Amino acid sequence: MRMNWYYRTILSYAPIFFVIISSMIFVIFLALNNASERKYLETNKAILDRIVFHADANLMLIERNVVSKLLMDSEIQDYFANTSQDALDDFLLQKKLIDLSLTLPFANTIYIYNEAEQRIISDLGSYSLRSFGDADFLAANYGRKEAAGWFNPRSFAYSPHEEEAQQVVSLVKFVYTGDDMRGALVVNVYQRSFMEYLNSFGESDYNRVRLIDAASPSPDQVTAMNPIQVQSDYTGWTYVSEGVHDQGYNWLSLFSNAWMVIWIILILLALIGFTIITHIHYKPIQSITEKVSQFSNRKSEELGIKGANNEFTFIEMALDHLLKRSLDYENLHKEDSLLRQQRLFHDLLAGHLVLTDEEFQQRLTEFNLSAPYDRLGVMVAELDRYAEFTDRYKVKDQNLLKFIVESAFRDLGQSHHVFVWHAWMEPHRIAFVVHHTADSHSTQATITYAEEFKKWIHQHLELTLTIGIGADSTSIETLADSYRNAVENVELKTVLGIHSIIDNRRSAGILNLDRYAYLQALDYAAQSFRMNDSEWRAKLTQVLGELSKMQFRKRDMAEFAQAFLKRMDQVVLAMSPPIQSRWKSEYQERFANLAETAETLAEFQEQFMSLMNQFEACVEEDRQARRHHSLAMQAKHYIDAHFADPGLSLVQVSDYLNLQPSALSVIFKEEIGEKFVDYVLKVRMQQAKQLLLETEDSIQSVAINSGYQNVNSFYRAFKKFQDIPPGEYRNMHRAT
Repeated sequence: MRMNWYYRTILSYAPIFFVIISSMIFVIFLALNNASERKYLETNKAILDRIVFHADANLMLIERNVVSKLLMDSEIQDYFANTSQDALDDFLLQKKLIDLSLTLPFANTIYIYNEAEQRIISDLGSYSLRSFGDADFLAANYGRKEAAGWFNPRSFAYSPHEEEAQQVVSLVKFVYTGDDMRGALVVNVYQRSFMEYLNSFGESDYNRVRLIDAASPSPDQVTAMNPIQVQSDYTGWTYVSEGVHDQGYNWLSLFSNAWMVIWIILILLALIGFTIITHIHYKPIQSITEKVSQFSNRKSEELGIKGANNEFTFIEMALDHLLKRSLDYENLHKEDSLLRQQRLFHDLLAGHLVLTDEEFQQRLTEFNLSAPYDRLGVMVAELDRYAEFTDRYKVKDQNLLKFIVESAFRDLGQSHHVFVWHAWMEPHRIAFVVHHTADSHSTQATITYAEEFKKWIHQHLELTLTIGIGADSTSIETLADSYRNAVENVELKTVLGIHSIIDNRRSAGILNLDRYAYLQALDYAAQSFRMNDSEWRAKLTQVLGELSKMQFRKRDMAEFAQAFLKRMDQVVLAMSPPIQSRWKSEYQERFANLAETAETLAEFQEQFMSLMNQFEACVEEDRQARRHHSLAMQAKHYIDAHFADPGLSLVQVSDYLNLQPSALSVIFKEEIGEKFVDYVLKVRMQQAKQLLLETEDSIQSVAINSGYQNVNSFYRAFKKFQDIPPGEYRNMHRAT
């Protein structure tokens, strides 16, 4: 039977296809085997590099914390000084070592060696050098400057008689006083904890990381046994990755020749199956291929990386990306915990968040804090002269000083065995909360802590604080009210002075601020200044003196300055153009900024009166330089002296000054700011009001003494000026 063209074509190309495919499969198999092995090694090498990087980062963190503790902790420095130490000092130093040990990332033990006393204090107790299990290690390495740093894994025991010694890696730091070596601090990190951390990065138990020590085989043997290894630039240690899959590639290579027969049989079967399946199932295979391609592209987009040309490149890129994300997440998690804690405290004080006592304790537990209380004391500390503080120090130094301030109060709470927390509510203002309990160790009032805190700041820092204390809260729900009370008290430093402590007892005797009264006084002072009357100075001094007895805060300073500035702007509009120009260019902004530069009311008054005196001198100089002003002042003085003369008129005064009436009218309006007739009326009405209130004279007598011969004319003028008749005015004001 003759075969059709389709089968003949397949059979004619079958031998060539078989040979080509077999050769290609064999070559591709070997190439894939080598490439897969290489990729496997590269991937595991990259993972091991990351693990070593994390290990070095944590070891550097331990070394940095230890060095910081040696340099900054006064109790550790005192231990190496030539002073006798008692049991309490040893206990406190031991507690310091325990606190330091808890801050390190791995399980560890710490001890300090004092060369002068031949004594060792560890986190478990105090030992003499002879009875200490690690004395041989100290004897071998103490005094050798090159020995400072990390040591290879070794055995460690507290006592020479301990049967089970622990494997540790040790950090040695020598303590100096000047050029003299006083002792050493040794941190022993348990190798078990360290290796568990390194192996925690692996997703399975197939790959284990091992640290090579002196007992391991030679480097060449290690390389031959396990080619995946990384040497740390920081410690010099060598890490190897012990895998169980890497040997599989070698086995495949050894048996590749034996499998050739099987490959040939499989290829023959594949050719037959290929022909049939390709003919029948071509479309389903194409559909599956498209779906796989779409899935790979979608996963690449989700990870934020470009699609790889092959699976191994895709996996390598994904692993690098995930390792970087893991490190970033770890750092962000630590920072986020502190930020969330500060946000919680800030919102509670500001009143943005209200919690019950049970909810508050639960939130503290989330941050690994436990702090019961019977009442909560709130105090607000404000940095005095904050503008000078920001000008004097750089931002980095400002943050350092603020950190010292908050740390000082936290240490004060620890010394009294009370729990304290804080929150910076504003750049210059920090709030502290003290958890008071009923036990004997925390019966002190908040003001006692404030006094100790203020004294410490004054002794150790070149800055001062004013502290406001609010009423104690019995529940977290009323904490915001206590905080607002403390803020109101600290703002009273404008009248009570800076570098002080202000509680409700001190603020209770201060009067409430009467804004209406001082606004009237400002009107009078501004008008007196415009009239060249020196009474403005006495009036302002009187007003500021009265304000010193009231609750006059810094924000009230700004309102006071703005109110006076608004009135002076109106007064200056009636003055000459040169004065207006100098007011706007030299004085207006300085008055507006008084509240920012002055810290207390006394400073505000001094700067305020100084500016007014300067501006008065400027105005006086301008007035003396102008003849018109002199003429206007002569006319004013003439009116003040002859207002009781019924014949007083513009013509009479013009004749007195040898001027034309029209010229005098213009000069008077320009310099005095009022029309001639208006000023005469005002002077006469002021005289009339004074006589009505201070004498029993009749209305007619008052009219005559005020410059009116006709009582009706006086009656009409007074009612027009004051809106009420003179008799009613006398009765009304005498009744009050």
